[in-house]
Amino acid sequence: KSTRVRSAPKNYVPSMTGSRYSYAAVQLAHQGVLNPDAHMFVQEDFYQAEPDVVAAIMTQLSLKAGLKKWGNKAFKAAHSEMKQLHLRDTFKPKHARDLSHLECQMILESHIFLKEKRTGEIKGRTVAGGNKQRDNISKEDASSPTVTTESVLLTCIIDAEEGRDVAVIDIPNAFIQTCVQDEKDMAHIRIRGVLVNMLVDVAPEDYGPYIRTDKKGTKVLIVQCLNAMYGTMVASLLCCKKFIKSLTDIGFELNPYDPCVTNKMIDGKQMTICFHVDDCKISHRKRQVVDKMVKYLHEKHESIFEDGSGKMKVSRGKIHTYLGMTLDCSVPGQVSISMFDHVEEIITAF
Repeated sequence: KSTRVRSAPKNYVPSMTGSRYSYAAVQLAHQGVLNPDAHMFVQEDFYQAEPDVVAAIMTQLSLKAGLKKWGNKAFKAAHSEMKQLHLRDTFKPKHARDLSHLECQMILESHIFLKEKRTGEIKGRTVAGGNKQRDNISKEDASSPTVTTESVLLTCIIDAEEGRDVAVIDIPNAFIQTCVQDEKDMAHIRIRGVLVNMLVDVAPEDYGPYIRTDKKGTKVLIVQCLNAMYGTMVASLLCCKKFIKSLTDIGFELNPYDPCVTNKMIDGKQMTICFHVDDCKISHRKRQVVDKMVKYLHEKHESIFEDGSGKMKVSRGKIHTYLGMTLDCSVPGQVSISMFDHVEEIITAF
């Protein structure tokens, strides 16, 4: 047995000081990698804080915080979100007594988050707390591939070199439009309080008989989620499989190095589609070919309701925003990629 005196491990706290760090900081600022003002802001304000202080920056607000900040605009956004979930046949109300013991243990809590977009519009998004599913669903069964940064950059270079026409598409509510085929993948979700009132306001005959009240007097509704929902473990994978099938059905082939890049020869030229969950970048030499592809995606993935929600967002032209990056192909044969708008959002949030 070793006679060495053992000392308790100490948590490492970076000092952000020293010759090596100072040299690296100067090089970053000198080479223009970081904005000098932003860099000094981080150095002087954040790193001089106490080592045990951690700041969390939230760009989305809870319903309670959103109502306090935006008032009626936040309420309308949340109500619109719950309405479109109902119109998409997402929820099937259930009585707790009809669930098995395991199903009761696996009930997920629902949350709604509100965010103010650049246009000033308040957008609501309902998510499920999928933490209870982690012990029962493997990562292999739940992980969804997303396009790599290298693939995006390389395809942008090809688009510029070949003078391709480019379209960037945002598929609205991609998750919730994906039906869950296997019942074992259908999560049970508990909805509380104001959100229950909103669902009853939309369809009282569907949800009213299933509402109960907990010990605190809060209304509670248990629903089975028939569609993929943000937060559930299998949602992104099911959504990805659905989108890939819509492409392979018309002859697209997956890139062997990146499954989120697909290609197809059309009119003697290659069409390339990169996708990151519900954000797609499409390119081809002929504009009319891109137009036909956009129309196809409209037919397969767009569902517009009477209030105008669900409309697919399509960007055409020489300048696009994709995954936080600004892609500028204004100069023939060249592509300029920047993230100034994204960085500004980070600074504003901070």
